[in-house]
Amino acid sequence: MPNSSDKEKVISGITWKLAERMSSQGMTFILSIILARLLMPSQYGIVAMINIFIIFANVFISAGFSSSLIQKKDADDLDFSTIFYCTLTIAILMYGIMFVCAPYIADFYEMPELCLLTRVFSITLIISSYQTVQNAYISRHMIFKKNFYATSVGTLMSGIIGVTMAYKGFGVWALVVQQISNRIINTLTLFSIVKWKPMLVFSWQRAKSLMDYGSKILASTLVSTIYKEVRQLIIGAVYSPADLALYNRGAHYPGLVTTNLDSTLRSVLFPAMSNHSDDLPRVKSMLRKAIKNSSYITFFFLTLLAVASAPLIHLMLTDKWMGCVPYMQIFCFSFMIQTVSVSNLQALKAIGKSNEVLKLELFKKPAFLIFVLAAVPFGVKAIVCTSPINALYALYMNMGPTKKHLNYSRTEQLKDLLPGFLLAGAMALCTLPLAFLPINDFAIMGLQVIVAFAMYILLSKRFKIEAYYYCKKSLIEFYSKKRKRN
Repeated sequence: MPNSSDKEKVISGITWKLAERMSSQGMTFILSIILARLLMPSQYGIVAMINIFIIFANVFISAGFSSSLIQKKDADDLDFSTIFYCTLTIAILMYGIMFVCAPYIADFYEMPELCLLTRVFSITLIISSYQTVQNAYISRHMIFKKNFYATSVGTLMSGIIGVTMAYKGFGVWALVVQQISNRIINTLTLFSIVKWKPMLVFSWQRAKSLMDYGSKILASTLVSTIYKEVRQLIIGAVYSPADLALYNRGAHYPGLVTTNLDSTLRSVLFPAMSNHSDDLPRVKSMLRKAIKNSSYITFFFLTLLAVASAPLIHLMLTDKWMGCVPYMQIFCFSFMIQTVSVSNLQALKAIGKSNEVLKLELFKKPAFLIFVLAAVPFGVKAIVCTSPINALYALYMNMGPTKKHLNYSRTEQLKDLLPGFLLAGAMALCTLPLAFLPINDFAIMGLQVIVAFAMYILLSKRFKIEAYYYCKKSLIEFYSKKRKRN
């Protein structure tokens, strides 16, 4: 079992990481409402079209190599500087490719204005090369408080810039400049408060060793990203920018929940489990706790979001965005499943099984692609419906190596997931009828939230759900120790 020092570091890390994600996403949530009211769905769709290619290029910069710095137990300044210069070189190369390919991207979508937008937006790739190593250093030393400050400052200041430009009529450029300024401000803030700075040293031997592990993570992430973004690529090419914007918005709000939790799990549990990669029973224990607690929390919030999606979108974004409601409800179920898959993959990476992760991605993704292509003739909603089907298949496959290496079987995992699933189902049955009350959207949402929280806590106490008591105890212990230190 994890000792008290491990537990305190993990709880502290999770708390600060969640605080960072929640503050960032909270501000982003408010700013996105303002921007969505000022801009049209088609303008969001244009940025989404470019972002597909930016995401592909960014995989080569941020995926794999930063993980190798975290996974290596004795990583030093030479390792960090070596990976920095590697990622910087790759970033410059990726920017050059995007600059050259910009006219072809514009031709692909038959939108000439995408050429300049792509070349400007791609500047974020070079910024990412430094930020990637900064984040690896923070995760390695579990000093997530630094990220909390940097993310909060970057999100707030860039949000103000974006909203001001949208109000002044800059349209799609408001979204582009907002994202570029966010990266710049975040990176500069971290530069001023994080001790690590790149040195003028480089080791081919260290690079080769780190890249041997990281290349497998890079390959698996690339395969996963290609599949993840192929839906958007197809929707943008076959349908309209507005359709793509509604698809993205439908995934956006469920993504706020899962991105916060998944990012926390990756940032905190991966280094924590990597520190005990030679103690497999301890890694299994940490993984079980992660799955129990993450499913307990995620299932609640995603179920509540699915139930309240219609009044939420109508109230916040007005009628022009109501087309995203069914997409949001489907994605809520899909993202519930994906969170569990993330925990399994992080455990495999932590014990050095990056080759297993790569094999899983290569095996899963062809089947996923077949489902997506088969759905294209039936419309955007049919494409969205492939997401939960693929998520279930991915979860089944990801559980296999966990059984093999950690002796954590599929049956055990399903038993650990069952309490959260049943609680979420019961809560949904109690809150769904409230949507039909003859009151305004704000009152319906407020009532649904109150009833949902009350039902979840009462049922957790009634059936003595382990995750409820663990989360409650951990938070009490953390804040108690924090008060004593202060």
